[in-house]
Amino acid sequence: MKYFSILFILLAAAFMITACGNNNATGTDGDIDNIDTDTSENDTDESDLTDTELDTDGDAAESDDDNFDADSDGELDSSELESEEEIEEEWVFNREDYDPVNGWILLDNNKQAMLDSIDLAHQYGANHIQFSHGLIMYVDDLFGDPPSSNIETLNAGIEKAKGYGMKTYIWAHELPGEYLTVCYDPEDPAWEARNERYRQAFTLLPNLDGIILMYGSSGASPWYTFCSCQWCFDNYEGIALEVPPPDEKVKLVTERIGQTVVNELDKEMFVRTFVHAPNELTFHGDGLTNSRGVEFTGMHKGPVQDWQPYNPHHANIGQIGDHPSVLELDIAGEYYGMSVLPFAAPGYYRYRLNYAWQNKGIGSVMRISRGSSSALNTPNEINIKAITELIQNMEKPLENIWDEFIEDKYNLAKTDAGQNTLKQILKNTFPIRRKSHYVLGIWALAKNSDIPTNYSFDMLKDDRGYMPHWDADWTDRWNSVDKPTEETVMQIWQEGTEAVEMAYNDMQAFETLSTKLDTAIYENLYTRIQHQYYAARTWRAVKLFLWAKRAGGNQTENNILNSYMFWASSELRNVASDMEDYELESVALASPARINTFRDNVQQYITAKDPLKPEDAVFSALAISSVTDSSAELSFTVSQPAHVYLDYGSEIPDYGQLVDLGQMNAGESKSFTLDNLPEGARAVVRLRTEIEGKTYLGGDFWIFTDFKQD
Repeated sequence: MKYFSILFILLAAAFMITACGNNNATGTDGDIDNIDTDTSENDTDESDLTDTELDTDGDAAESDDDNFDADSDGELDSSELESEEEIEEEWVFNREDYDPVNGWILLDNNKQAMLDSIDLAHQYGANHIQFSHGLIMYVDDLFGDPPSSNIETLNAGIEKAKGYGMKTYIWAHELPGEYLTVCYDPEDPAWEARNERYRQAFTLLPNLDGIILMYGSSGASPWYTFCSCQWCFDNYEGIALEVPPPDEKVKLVTERIGQTVVNELDKEMFVRTFVHAPNELTFHGDGLTNSRGVEFTGMHKGPVQDWQPYNPHHANIGQIGDHPSVLELDIAGEYYGMSVLPFAAPGYYRYRLNYAWQNKGIGSVMRISRGSSSALNTPNEINIKAITELIQNMEKPLENIWDEFIEDKYNLAKTDAGQNTLKQILKNTFPIRRKSHYVLGIWALAKNSDIPTNYSFDMLKDDRGYMPHWDADWTDRWNSVDKPTEETVMQIWQEGTEAVEMAYNDMQAFETLSTKLDTAIYENLYTRIQHQYYAARTWRAVKLFLWAKRAGGNQTENNILNSYMFWASSELRNVASDMEDYELESVALASPARINTFRDNVQQYITAKDPLKPEDAVFSALAISSVTDSSAELSFTVSQPAHVYLDYGSEIPDYGQLVDLGQMNAGESKSFTLDNLPEGARAVVRLRTEIEGKTYLGGDFWIFTDFKQD
């Protein structure tokens, strides 16, 4: 009787998987379509795996470990695993038992670019190379008629890396997208067919060291599949979609693939825990914790989900049982500048790495490019320098990393006043990018690094932009961005104005370096810093327009908001014109053409007769200096008379502590020392005041203290 309902369930599943965006066999992280390199089709041999042989669903259930062992022939052998009654020796993590992982992830199938990247990786001391995206996403990508052209490219990369003593790995999603049903019986022939794919892959890539197994963004992630055989119903309770439960499916696939890759072929396996939804954290956490008989290392993004700096740490880091973890970090800035607009942030990456170090971390792997955009030979390269240094010594002072990088890259010694000028300019790129691409910390705009082209809030209406999924404390903040008032609009204006102010001051300061830098280096950096200024103005105007309208700017009774929209449109016209005058018309992000497209598409919403620029932001950008292991110097200016307070703490948006800075006059500046900060940590600060019953909030600023030095 159970089978009578499977056909109906399968039809429902196909609809559900399509709606969830997981039926694209070439997608990863949900954004493969943003890559500007070609990816090969996934030609799966139907004789190896049929649509009744695979299943993926994702809740938790218990099963006898005896049922899931495999010998070298792919058959299960309960003698290879401990019985549930056997007392296991307690596993104690010791970082010294592992070689530190210093890895690069290479995405581009341009052979020469890949080989050049491996050369540079060697110079940075990398010992681990992963091939993904445009090179390979599924082991099935290697097969087909004709065979994949990437096989030769991959082997060239493997041999190049091997010559430097590096280990190499390919990404391997499970399960392929055309398979919605699976028999999870470990003795089902489908599993032997699936494992044969891996044996064949290692035959085609004979010097490959291992795989990066993953389930999130797979064509058919395990938790979206159906069981197609009686075994599932004999061992679990529920309908085809529910059995085995999602975490059990993760466990079963991990063990089955691992038995061949690790135990039979003597290769290495990392399991990547990319997630789109909070329940997938449980699927991975419980499934991997309960996996038995296979050695593997967890691989987790620093921030949960899609690189967003405001997102909390990935909850699976250090929480997958008796397995170490490596941290996956985005250096190229997929959603914050694509390395075109700088994002130089050693403190931020240490904040992420240090959390991993406290949770069984043994290293990091870095995405150093995205499509044709690479962090190499840009200011973002300091992030590679920082991560490389911190893996060796997490307590190395951040200032030392900055000093070494600027001297090596730009030939400005620590004793040269120009080094400090350039250092501060590059440090400011981190808050400028955050205050441009995000809206009060919320991922609300397009799923890329550019401005939208019309009145749209792509990520705000997407579940992935719903921050309370990951941290319920963000609920009020998210609601205020979703349903803004005029007060919210002014907070967004404040945040954007801080970015514009910093970018303008840095552009002026950079001009003092014209005689201190090599001409080619100066011109390249000046283009980026100048572009940053116009991009900051662009994002401020775009966000003002969008949220003024969202707050009611299209209603005649609230004409002031529509006048703000009119001003924002005029500002965008001026920015586009200025960029063309300064020969910035061909920049990749926030270009004049993109700006004008947005203006053309939103002009219809302007009904005001005259433009009105919002009043000056109450607070200037907070200047942060003289950071130690427990304190920092802060300074700012107010534009209006105000009694000012400072919110500070370790987490946004609640901060937790308040400092009364007293009454200030219009135009007055104040400097003060913030003491008693935790060492080697991130502190977050924000200014606030009330004027005539309205609350005015400054934007968030982050402080990264050093560790105490002996």
